[in-house]
Amino acid sequence: MIQPLRAAHRRAFAGLSVVLPTILLIGLGSRTSQRGADVLIPDVPAPKNVVRESSNLWQNHPIHTTLYRMSDRSQEIDVVLQSAEGLNAPDLLLYWAANAPEGNVLSEEARLVGSFKTGKAFPLPLNGKRTGYLVLFSSAHKSVFDTARVEKLP
Repeated sequence: MIQPLRAAHRRAFAGLSVVLPTILLIGLGSRTSQRGADVLIPDVPAPKNVVRESSNLWQNHPIHTTLYRMSDRSQEIDVVLQSAEGLNAPDLLLYWAANAPEGNVLSEEARLVGSFKTGKAFPLPLNGKRTGYLVLFSSAHKSVFDTARVEKLP
């Protein structure tokens, strides 16, 4: 009675010894490579379209901020954020707000711009307002990670 069970277990373990490493190797091979921050090429177009550039706009972190305007969309302004160091907060979202956040709470009129990624271009939802705040919000921690005041956009 035990001999057939032992034989079945032996075959199962022999099969798993082949299947599990194969699954692991396939999973490792299908991962996308993550480039370092020094390899990232931002979405910023030609320098003639840059409206403002600053490395000290953010309150707590050194994030290089580039605001630019495309020639075919003269009323819209896009922003590209580049962080030299990895920002140590999960699920960072970028918001545009007319008023500064109070403490760690976003204001109700804050508009989601997108999920933060270094070097990615985001169109700002200005709605006629040329001053405001860029806010990095950690949705996992439910708190404001950092803010930047943007003054008088053209």
